[in-house]
This record gives sequence, structure tokens and C-alpha cells, in this order.
Amino acid sequence: MRLDSANRNFAALVISSLLLAVYILCGAVGCVLVPLIVSRVSHHGVSGLVDGGRNLLPAVAFVVLVGVGVLLGARSLWRQITASRALARRVSALTVALPDELEQAATAAGLGGRVLLVDCPEWFSFAYGALSPRVAVSRGLLEGVSVQELRAVLEHERYHVRNLDPLKVLIVRALPRMFFFLPALGALRSRYVAGRELAADRRAVQACGRDPLVGALLKVVRGPAWSELEVAAAIGGSDLLDLRVAQLESGEEPRMAALEPAVVALSALGALAFTGAFVASIIGFGGPSAVSQASGAGMSLGEVLASAMCVVPFALGGLGVYQWIAWRAREPLTRPPRTTTLL
Repeated sequence: MRLDSANRNFAALVISSLLLAVYILCGAVGCVLVPLIVSRVSHHGVSGLVDGGRNLLPAVAFVVLVGVGVLLGARSLWRQITASRALARRVSALTVALPDELEQAATAAGLGGRVLLVDCPEWFSFAYGALSPRVAVSRGLLEGVSVQELRAVLEHERYHVRNLDPLKVLIVRALPRMFFFLPALGALRSRYVAGRELAADRRAVQACGRDPLVGALLKVVRGPAWSELEVAAAIGGSDLLDLRVAQLESGEEPRMAALEPAVVALSALGALAFTGAFVASIIGFGGPSAVSQASGAGMSLGEVLASAMCVVPFALGGLGVYQWIAWRAREPLTRPPRTTTLL
């Protein structure tokens, strides 16, 4: 993964979310708080939450907060997966045979077998498919651009394919929903979306020169009016046109505005409140020793750190899966897309 501005913002968003989730979500909620709450209610009823000198109401509030975040994140993922399947079906239904000129241009751009020609009069192209990215090019675009402009379009989309932007879009949309109390994640998502378009344009300029991309950009600004497109594809909208033009005019990546202090402050308060709710849950039960005795889960600093280290194999496994998908994205496709796949 190249650490351009898009990938830096993507990494910051993912790492911030993982650091928050490692122990508090995986360990504390799954292994400690939920079993304690269930045990108290099953033995003493709802009144048991505040009986016996212990107050589990903060724990209930914390679990509800986490549960709301998980539901919002799951809803985002489900919505995107549903839209991805609908988009794949629509593209498949509109796909026509690839003419030799487009097939040769796709192969030259390193997109062999990944470009589909869509029988639509509108001018558009976009990358889609989280696990096996492809590029859809409309008939109107193919008929309306020059050979060099078509090459610039494909080089732009090649960046999205090789950078796995359809997959990253799925992630950066779900995480801010899950951690809704951290508005900085939403700002990082917006910076990622802008950064990826700028990086894709730089790739096209490097391969084809400035003029072909300028010509193509003026013709291809937005996609077709498909309801599922914005949710399921890596596509830049007209709201980024000014930034992209500024980069083409100056030859340098525009400096994106820093995160607003208010957003950073609200995110810090959100993280503090979230952590404070967890601490209050432990205190309300009687402190770490009481939680450890009731649940059998160690609460010392060493045991907490050891539990956090359990996430390392999962992180390495996730990185391995990512590298495998990235490797596949560099290989030509020899089979037609399957519209029955989730992504």
C-alpha cells in the first residue's frame, strides 16, 4: 500500500478504530460485562442490577452504547453489500461485448479481463467490487473520448483497482457509523475519498500526461443516476472537481484542510466519555478485584495487556487477507464476473 494522502487517512481511521476496540470492545464487553449483567439478572431479576452494594447500571449503559455502535456498523455493511449485489446485477445486465480497441486499452493499462462495457448513452466509468475489483465503462464514454483520453480514464480507474478502493470504501463508511461518538472518523473518511481521487489523477497524469486527463475529466464528472452506485462503487463526484482541477493546474497535490479543532475536541471527549463509561462500569460492580472474582477474567495491567495481545494474530490474519486480495487485483481476470457473489 502506497502511503499517499488517501492511504494515510485510511490508515489513521482504521488504526484509531482498532486501538479503541482491541480490549474495551472485544475483551471487556464480550468476556466481562455482558456475562456479569446476564448473571445478575438471571439470579436476582432486574432489581439485582442495583442490589447488594453494586450498581451495574453504568455497565448496562456501556453495553447499550457498544450495541448501538455495532448495529449501526452492521447496518452500514449490510446496506453496502446489498447495493454492491444490485450494482453487479445491473452492470451484468447491461454488459455488451468488449470491442478490440477497449480490450487492448484495458490490457495495456494492466486491467486485462477487468473492464466491462456497459450499454448506456451516459458518459461514465467507475470501479466496483470489493473482493474482485472491476471497471465499468459506458458506451457513451467510449464513443465520446479520444484514444489518449480513454487511456487516461483507464489509468485513473487502475489506481482504484490496485489500491482496493471499493473495499476501503466499505470499511471507511462502516467504521464512523460504528464509532459514532468519534466525529473525527467521518472527517478522515472525507479526506480519504478526496485523496484517492487526487492520487488516481496523479497516476493518470504520470502515465498519459496532463492534457488527456483534462479532456476526460471535463467529460466524466459524475456517474449515472443509479441509486446503488454511490453506496457500492469507488466514484468521485462533482463536489471534488475543484480540488482535482486545482491539482491539474498546479501540478501538485492541493493541501487539504486540517481537521477542525472542534471535531478533534468532540472526538477526544467522545473517546473519554466512552472509556469513562467502561471505568464506571467496573467501579459500579465493586472494582477490578470484584469483577475478576465474579467473571474469572484478570483485570491487572499485565493481564489486560496480555489480553490485548491476543488481537495480534487476528490483525496479522487480516493483513494477510488484504495482501491476498491486493495480489489478486494485480492479476488479469480470465473469468466473467459472478453476480451472485456478495461483493
